[in-house]
Amino acid sequence: MKDTLPVLDWIEKASIVLDGHPVDFSTHHYQTAPIAEEAPRQCAMKGAQVGFTSIYMLKSVHGLIHGNYPQGVLYLFPTRDDVVDFSKGRFQPLIHDNQGIARFVQETDAANIKRIGSSMLYFRGARATRSIGNSKKTSSQLKSVPVDRIVFDEVDEMEPAMIDLALERISHSTIKEEVYLSTPTIPDFGVDALFQKSDQNYWHIKCEACGGWTCLELTFPDCLIETSDGRVIRACSKCKREIDPRNGKWVPARPGLSDTLVGWNISQLCSLFVDPKKILEAYRFPPNGRLQEFYNSKLARAYIEAVNRLSLSQVLALCGSDGIASSDQGPCSLGVDQGSNLHVVIGKRHPGRAGRIVHIGIYKDWTELDGLMRSFNVFRCVVDALPETRNARAFAERFKGKVYLNFYNPHQKGAYAWRERDLVVSSNRTESLDASHNQILNADLVLPKECEITRQFALHLQCIAKRLETDKETGSQRYVYVRLGPDHFRHAFNYECMARGTFAKALFPEFL
Repeated sequence: MKDTLPVLDWIEKASIVLDGHPVDFSTHHYQTAPIAEEAPRQCAMKGAQVGFTSIYMLKSVHGLIHGNYPQGVLYLFPTRDDVVDFSKGRFQPLIHDNQGIARFVQETDAANIKRIGSSMLYFRGARATRSIGNSKKTSSQLKSVPVDRIVFDEVDEMEPAMIDLALERISHSTIKEEVYLSTPTIPDFGVDALFQKSDQNYWHIKCEACGGWTCLELTFPDCLIETSDGRVIRACSKCKREIDPRNGKWVPARPGLSDTLVGWNISQLCSLFVDPKKILEAYRFPPNGRLQEFYNSKLARAYIEAVNRLSLSQVLALCGSDGIASSDQGPCSLGVDQGSNLHVVIGKRHPGRAGRIVHIGIYKDWTELDGLMRSFNVFRCVVDALPETRNARAFAERFKGKVYLNFYNPHQKGAYAWRERDLVVSSNRTESLDASHNQILNADLVLPKECEITRQFALHLQCIAKRLETDKETGSQRYVYVRLGPDHFRHAFNYECMARGTFAKALFPEFL
């Protein structure tokens, strides 16, 4: 980077006006360290309206003006509407209110691109504009835009494939700066997953009475105390006296965890503009009885209802006393998920429950599945159709009428559509995953006894979670399952459940 005026000195010297008011770090005490931090990768797990979007915007503008980003900066938002709102509602007023910035800015008539100094500032939406086949997504918005710095604003609302595509924009940069900002949603996903890999900075407040230090985010709800006059105060964890959020410092909880990723966590508990009494009331009486929005927006904490994510203990509690079988007289159902390997789950009907899993395994070659079909007397197999459709179809042709390729169809509702002529089954992804999820949640399944492979199976089942998504363009809401880690056995199990389900009832009523 070029030697230049530090960003904090620049803000003060230029008397920067932001959102109609001079920048005042005395009321946003926690902002100075993040805006001055020069680590190439940063993430901020933040509560709503704590000002982090604004300071990272100033950081980017400062760098562009001073020639620190010769290839430019990309600001990425979840949708195009977000781009327009930010450009017109935040960036244009910044230019209008600050002549010291405006004199460096050209082409201000375009909402999604600005020239600042000799470099470009791009505003883009992260939504895929088209699909390639049934699996790969792409976006014309994210192509042919080489940059040195990317700011992902509300990264939890972006498709992972679009994040990966955007990161290609800095592949030829010698600077390569990445900033991830978001109100968190669910654990182990998005900004929460990034923060866990970072040095994990929390704002610690010093008590003027006893000298002790308190982190409000780590001690909630005990950090809020009701006083005799009806107020709610932020309280020292040691002496219980009121503490002032301005009297604080950032302390990394895991200072040695990462040398390249700096993480920040700040909530509305530290905001001078939010009454702590309102926060406590929202915790006690959450809107619609749901705590998700409270934990995410106010506490800046990832949260999920227990029913929307399976735990390792829930899965392993279903283990019986039988080991992994090498054969079974059946009739059995087989589910196969594709990847670098073939993950296999084989089950059968059970007289007292929805089913019993008899075999779990990982295989290298498609021809190995032929032996499983015979050894377990498989009457119905559902296999992931992608990415190796050719191999999957050849397998189906070898066992015509027994093996079906699954394609997820978001528009399908209700029963699975079995197309025998095409050797294809079509299903709604969320609905089918709900059905298999509930077999574990309701303890309606028997697994082989606990061993290394069943523990791996349980881990994969834990690695997807259901969350509510809101389409910003239409306002419609829907539940979707998102991937949190390795999940091949989760999908193989889902396909096994499909094979064991409704169609099996019609074929083999005597086994029900």
